[in-house]
Amino acid sequence: MNKLEDDKPFVFFSGIISDLQVVNDERDFILESELKNTGKAAAVGLAIAGVAGAAATALQSSVGAESEVQLFRCKVGDKLVTGCFSRVFFDNNEEVDIVAEPKEDGSYYAHAVRRTIDHRLWMPFYCEQGSLAYKKSKLTTSFWFSLILTFPCIILPIYVSLNIQGDFMEKIKVFAFTTLLLIFCFLLIMLIVYRLISKLAPFSVLAEKIFTCFGYEKPELLNMNHENSQFLKDCREYGEFYYVPDTKQYRQLLVAPCVFHYREAPEVPESSKLKE
Repeated sequence: MNKLEDDKPFVFFSGIISDLQVVNDERDFILESELKNTGKAAAVGLAIAGVAGAAATALQSSVGAESEVQLFRCKVGDKLVTGCFSRVFFDNNEEVDIVAEPKEDGSYYAHAVRRTIDHRLWMPFYCEQGSLAYKKSKLTTSFWFSLILTFPCIILPIYVSLNIQGDFMEKIKVFAFTTLLLIFCFLLIMLIVYRLISKLAPFSVLAEKIFTCFGYEKPELLNMNHENSQFLKDCREYGEFYYVPDTKQYRQLLVAPCVFHYREAPEVPESSKLKE
């Protein structure tokens, strides 16, 4: 059974950040040192289980040393929150929305942080699209990559059939055979590419669960890369109406992996809100 299906539902709550600590070394957070090299897929399970340090370590080893991972611990209201993102640049005294999973010790592991003043959304690595959006993206990538590789061979059936010795019917048979062979190679390459990028599928399931907690109507179709692009397009066309002028966040131009802009926040369902 899927790990995501076994775990408790995520909860949503809001509050003011205080006592924020940000580190780049997992030794300040890690709980289980033997889990350091578990890889990307295991990192999803670790994060869901609330093992912040181990999850960050697994992500660090999987994305490479050049990709920075920052861990944080803070209070949001009166709740202790831990987590890890590519870059942590929210700060004390800022109001944020949190999607988190309760931990046994009474604290919360943050899977997403949303800062409403400048429409920023922090998400885990690779968690930018729901399951159906991910499948669509995967199919598109596989199709175009396979087409690029096989495109130079498109003239092969015509060339072979024209240069082979024989009557018209033999040329037709050779043309049909080479065409079918080309189609087979295209589909085989597409299948291989599709399978190679399928290892990120668990992250789309996690992303979909986060989107559901935020209240998006069709979380399986949501793609935060497209949402971020549309946000920037709207700002260029209609002015920076999403921002609150004359604030530190308004002037903050930092860009980091899996830190997105969103346009409008949906209404959070009552079932997602943390019951006090």
